[in-house]
Amino acid sequence: MSRAAQIVWWLEQVEAARRAVVEARTERRQPRRPGLSDEDIRAKRVRVAPLPKTPPAQEIIRGATITGERDEERARSIPAAAGGAGTGSGAAPSQSTPRPIAGGFAAGGGSSRGTAQAGSLTRARQLAAGYQPAVIKVVSYARGVARATATGQYVQREEVPLETHDGRLLTDRDAVADEIKAWSTDFSKRAESQDVGAFRLKLEGVPDTAEGRATYERAIAAAFSGHRHAARLDVDGTGELEAHVVAAMAGSGKERFRIREALRADQDHDARPRRLDSISIAAVLARVEPASAVKGEAVSIRPGTTSHGRDGVTYRLNKLIEKGAAIDDRGKSLSNVADARLAGREWGPSLRSQSARDTMHLIISAKAGTDIAALTDAARAFLHDRFADHKFMFGVHTDKEAAGHIHAHAVITVKSESGQKIHPNRDTFAEWRAVYAQNAQAQGLKIVATSAKEQASSQSYGPKDKAIVEAADRPRPAREARDRAYAADPRNQRLIDNARQRIRVAKTNPIRLPMSAPDRIVVNESILAWKTVAAEQPSNALAKDMLERLLMAQTVGAILQTIGKRVEFLTREVEMPITSDQMVQDLRLMNDAVSRTSDLLDGETKQQFRETSARYLETLANRIDLQRMQERGVQQLSRTEVEAVVGVNADRLIERAQEIRIKEEREAASAERLAGRAIDAERRQEASGGIDPASQRELRAERAIVSGSQQSAAREAREAAAAVEATRAIAQHPAQPLPTSLIQTDALAKLRAEQEKIVRELEAENAQTQSIKPQRLR
Repeated sequence: MSRAAQIVWWLEQVEAARRAVVEARTERRQPRRPGLSDEDIRAKRVRVAPLPKTPPAQEIIRGATITGERDEERARSIPAAAGGAGTGSGAAPSQSTPRPIAGGFAAGGGSSRGTAQAGSLTRARQLAAGYQPAVIKVVSYARGVARATATGQYVQREEVPLETHDGRLLTDRDAVADEIKAWSTDFSKRAESQDVGAFRLKLEGVPDTAEGRATYERAIAAAFSGHRHAARLDVDGTGELEAHVVAAMAGSGKERFRIREALRADQDHDARPRRLDSISIAAVLARVEPASAVKGEAVSIRPGTTSHGRDGVTYRLNKLIEKGAAIDDRGKSLSNVADARLAGREWGPSLRSQSARDTMHLIISAKAGTDIAALTDAARAFLHDRFADHKFMFGVHTDKEAAGHIHAHAVITVKSESGQKIHPNRDTFAEWRAVYAQNAQAQGLKIVATSAKEQASSQSYGPKDKAIVEAADRPRPAREARDRAYAADPRNQRLIDNARQRIRVAKTNPIRLPMSAPDRIVVNESILAWKTVAAEQPSNALAKDMLERLLMAQTVGAILQTIGKRVEFLTREVEMPITSDQMVQDLRLMNDAVSRTSDLLDGETKQQFRETSARYLETLANRIDLQRMQERGVQQLSRTEVEAVVGVNADRLIERAQEIRIKEEREAASAERLAGRAIDAERRQEASGGIDPASQRELRAERAIVSGSQQSAAREAREAAAAVEATRAIAQHPAQPLPTSLIQTDALAKLRAEQEKIVRELEAENAQTQSIKPQRLR
């Protein structure tokens, strides 16, 4: 039968099915005629005859193109569904039934508790037998041809041939660049998200008086409710007020301001008139009118230019405060560059920022000694299974085998041929690991899909972290000068330090404490599984270690859960409030439990437990102090009384400040030694260097390193001095936020945020009691 005849047949069957549905609906609405049996009704139903010599629907959908010819690219993905590997563009589809994923670890599988426990037991047995966990990571995303090409050429380094989605081999950098260029026709043309914008709010007829300013404050708070924002009030030429506001476009819930602009060719981008869309302006006016008592026709809000990301926040706030200080939505004054930079950090998590993504760099890891050919086949099968509708290239690297692992790298287009985009989340990665483990086992590899929760493991570090640290600590021979300059650049120091910290924590692999109910369920199931394995294999050291680790996670997590529930009960608002003496008794018991538990822990696990439990105990201690004041009939808190309450937290804040001081002083001394070595190296180079161009280039590179090292040393010295001053300020006034001039590092910014959080918690507790009215710290 020809393709045209097939189409005609399908149309006829669709029409017949439609008529059958209409007739059945009509019959159901009519009363049954006497003497008409169920068999008579069924006999009247329309039967659809099968299409003669028609291939199965699955084969039609997955293996044929619109022209009726065989789609070889999609045919390559069929063996992967059965656990096999693609064998080339002409591979025939496998007719075998897909095997169940070993261990039962699949997204959405096994809804019953028994099935989940059986899966945990299977995975535990496989791990005890020497199976390695399936590891899949997304390292980065790239936007645009240049970045995507750079990613592909990085994967192709050391002349590793890359195999494409349609079975071709790319053997050099030019071939990779040409392939990415061919992909680029489908790359996204979407601009970066509008994360922060400038706005002008005008209330007609509101003069510059105390009452008028109060009206504007209420209007601003209402208009931008749920959005991080900062505002400056100005007086126009007529003596009326107007507000200039910088606000995050994303608000609470799903609200997001959207701006429309007139597209006129005779105007540049900044001069085009802009307006909020109808949904956004309606939401703003609905909040402003009742809050300010100003009618909608007298309210105008005009959006200006927008920016992207945290840097965009800093830029917009700096523009806002050029003509005067601004006040943010939490009552803080912003008057200088340091304030704007700190606000940019604080606003970051609420921006819901998005950048266009064209390609995804994915890595499949395996331990050293894994059969390379089998890993290549498993990676190929996995990619064709999960990304059959995407373009991709992949290759296997063994250059890190001496370090204990090998990797399969893949560069994948984010958007499929049908227009769908990849947005991987936790469930997606679980599904990917399961499918990869299935294909790996089909190739004879001992790989099982598991999760970090099942082993109470902490977050690992990524290849990017390792590359950053290696470039800083062990410069590559081919680009030693560039790596040394990278490590000496002050702008890179924080990035390098953070990567070192992540690697250090991941290598120690502290016990991850289950804090949520789903995490505790997973840990409990894993304990049952490893108990069974330990009983079956008493001499298996891994089973013994895993059981001890999980039992510790279960015990400590249960302690934290109990403390948290008790603190929530003691601090909630009830008709018969619990007395401060009763709370003190609970606090003593909790402190004793925390102390005894902390003595059993070490390293990062101990630190995690102490920080989490400290938050609960501090909340209860603050409530005790407020309850005592309420029992004494206190009506208002003075600054001294607020500081007395914060004193409960003072020891921890002072200890944290001292830790920061010690760390910064150590880094300053290290930077000074690095600068000294760089100066010595420059002098040796000047003494031995010739006048040839190569020597001159090396000398210029050494001088750049010296300059960078000196800048780094100076910066570290400033940060150390700021840490010393912060420690002194914290010790003297624990409740008084650190001056913005001292916020030189992220650690000090977090310390100040902790102080402000404590004060806000006190105010929230005070509002609940409704009889104590604390003064805001200015």
